[in-house]
Amino acid sequence: MHENIDLILENQTLKTEFAIRNLDLSQVFYPTPEDLERENRHLADLLDWVQKWTESGDRKSMEKQGYMYPPIEPGISPDDDWYLFVRWINGKPTRMKIKDYILPYFVPKKLEHLSDDEIHKEIEKFVEQLERNHIGLDLNDNIPLPLIYRHLLEIMEDEFEVISTGCWHLDGCTGFCPDCFQRPWCDAGGDGCWQEDEAVGEMALIDAVKQYVSPSPVSLRILQARQAEHDREFAEFEAHPPDLGDFIEPLPSDFDDSDDDLPF
Repeated sequence: MHENIDLILENQTLKTEFAIRNLDLSQVFYPTPEDLERENRHLADLLDWVQKWTESGDRKSMEKQGYMYPPIEPGISPDDDWYLFVRWINGKPTRMKIKDYILPYFVPKKLEHLSDDEIHKEIEKFVEQLERNHIGLDLNDNIPLPLIYRHLLEIMEDEFEVISTGCWHLDGCTGFCPDCFQRPWCDAGGDGCWQEDEAVGEMALIDAVKQYVSPSPVSLRILQARQAEHDREFAEFEAHPPDLGDFIEPLPSDFDDSDDDLPF
């Protein structure tokens, strides 16, 4: 108990040091209350970096002294971590919502008031602002423009770390196919059967997508067949797992190249 109290007091003291400097720990630090000893080590390391930056205020001089990799979270890359560390030290946010990047360059408009050409132009403006801020949009081909525009409006509250190199890749996929606006145009969306598909007796689609695609009962049988094949392959894999001690050769392609597309 005495040891735990010491850890708690140390934790409070360390956090006070950041509060005195008006530094928001939530921007760069993930607490681990279940392991205060680990959390205190991390906080002490981060405080040491803050104090060293106060003395030098320069990355090159800090690196010469062995301060190479800022101990911030989530930890993206050395250059981006330095970029975020300096932003944080200077009181700037390390994470921003998409709407913060694109406003006032893009002003949301009601979909029903836009023609297809206008929707296309609005999407171009949105994507251009994303790309200027290291965010790339990569959706499936042939998706109706209104569905894309609707999706862009929905992700405006999504938040990402501010980065100086590379880019965040937005593919619109949540991993839950029945709720996805891309499902009819996505290979993965038509490659497995969900409980929601079984419940409705066809490929489950959200209402917005049903304006463009009408699933049929045949779609369920195709989904079930593809799911059964995946289940068989997985059962075989479990029964005969590869020897991870040896180099695993890539498996030959086993895709069906026929034109058995889902009928809608």
